[in-house]
Amino acid sequence: MLKEVLKLEGVQELTKKQQKSLNGGQKCEQKYEPMSVFEQESGQQLCMRRCRPSFLGIGLGEWSEWEHNVLC
Repeated sequence: MLKEVLKLEGVQELTKKQQKSLNGGQKCEQKYEPMSVFEQESGQQLCMRRCRPSFLGIGLGEWSEWEHNVLC
C-alpha cells in the first residue's frame, strides 16, 4: 500500500545501484594514529578509518572494524 501511495505522489523508487551512486554508499570516519611503527618507517601521516553503509548522508547499519595504517 505504501508503494502505491508513493506512486500517486510521483515518488520515484531508486534501484540499489542508483542509491549507492547518489551518496557514495558509505559514511566513514577517520582518526589520527600518531607515530605508528609504519608511519615512522614510511614518513607518511597515517590514520585509522571505519565505515558503514549510508543513504542520503544518513548512516545505516553497523560500523566496520577500524582499518589501521590508512593514509590521511
